[in-house]
Amino acid sequence: MKRNLLTAVILLTLTAMLLAACGQATPTQDPNAQITVIAQTVQSQLTQIALLTPSATATLEPSATPTPIPATATPSGPTLTLTNTPYPTLPAGVNGNDNSKFAGDVTVPDGTAFTAGTVFTKTWKFTNTGNTTWTTDYKLVYIDGNITGQNNALSVNLPGNINPGDTLQISVNFVAPAANGSYTSRWKLYSASGAYFGEYCSINFIVGTATVTPTP
Repeated sequence: MKRNLLTAVILLTLTAMLLAACGQATPTQDPNAQITVIAQTVQSQLTQIALLTPSATATLEPSATPTPIPATATPSGPTLTLTNTPYPTLPAGVNGNDNSKFAGDVTVPDGTAFTAGTVFTKTWKFTNTGNTTWTTDYKLVYIDGNITGQNNALSVNLPGNINPGDTLQISVNFVAPAANGSYTSRWKLYSASGAYFGEYCSINFIVGTATVTPTP
């Protein structure tokens, strides 16, 4: 449709200009020069039409390729290596800094005979060989055997503070059972922090008149 319109415009322009030239030309004007002027005028009209007519084919602008933004690197810190440090191995018989040595019997030697129902006191001696001071929160505690303390007592608190290197005497009351036989009971020191420590002590005695071999 645009091509037909352009052709019509050109024909009309040429016709109008030819008629004007024929009506106004003087005998002295050169016809060829007049035709040249007309042609130049037509060319000018074609140029104006071409400028006003949009191009059928759109020229696409090249799309810009986005430049990727480099990722910001996160600085890494030093690698930490965790090492589990075990608790130090303690010598046998030692809990923490508490330790003791059994220093001997004070009363009731092993093999002593009692009549049934006799109340007696057994006393042992201990030396503080550790690095801590024993307090009244420390105890002598029943471990095993076939008899406990009087009234089924299972522990006796220390009577006072015992510094490292000092010696302590500690006593437990017992009652001789009603049945004849050999009896034993073993005890050990127990710290304020809740741990047995040191050497144990024991009592071995007989109930009755017959000679009975004490239980080792």
